Amino acid sequence: MTKPAATRQAQLAAIHIAQKALGLSKDDAESVKLAITGQASAGSMTAAQRAKYLVHLSGLQKNAALSRGEKPAYDTKRPAAQRSVDDAGDCRWGKARAMWADLASLGAVDHDTDEALLAYVKRQTHMEAWRFLNTFQINGVIESLKRWQDRTHSKLEKEMLEARGHA
Repeated sequence: MTKPAATRQAQLAAIHIAQKALGLSKDDAESVKLAITGQASAGSMTAAQRAKYLVHLSGLQKNAALSRGEKPAYDTKRPAAQRSVDDAGDCRWGKARAMWADLASLGAVDHDTDEALLAYVKRQTHMEAWRFLNTFQINGVIESLKRWQDRTHSKLEKEMLEARGHA
C-alpha cells in the first residue's frame, strides 16, 4: 500500500470516527462537508480538503467533549507555524541559542536569556516570536549571529595582541 492511500484511508477513518462522536446524521454530515469543503462526500475530497474538514470537526468535537469533561476522539497535530520556542525539535533555535550564549560568555551580550535573544530576533526580523519566522529569516538571524561572533572574536584577539605589545 502506498503512503498516499494510507493517508487517505486514515483521514477517511478519522472523519468517520469524528462524525460518529459528534452524533451527526448522514444529512447533517453532508451539509457540514459542503459548507467547509464544497464537497458532499469525504471520498471525493482532496487530501487538503479532508484535513480542513478534520480540523473543523476536531474543533466541534473538542468543544462538545470538553463540555462533557471527556477527551476528544480526534485531535489535530499543531501545524509548524504554531511551534513554540520550547519545542525541542527545532535545532535552529538551539543553534541560535548556543551562539547567543557564546556571545554572552565573550561579554558581547549582557543578558544570556531566551527573552534577550527573542528581543534581538524581533529587532532583526520585526517578528514577534521565533515560531513565526520563515527559513530565510531564521537563516538571516543565524548568519547575523555568526558575523557578530566573528567580530567579537577578532576584537578580542586584537586586544590580546595589543596587550602583549605585538600590535
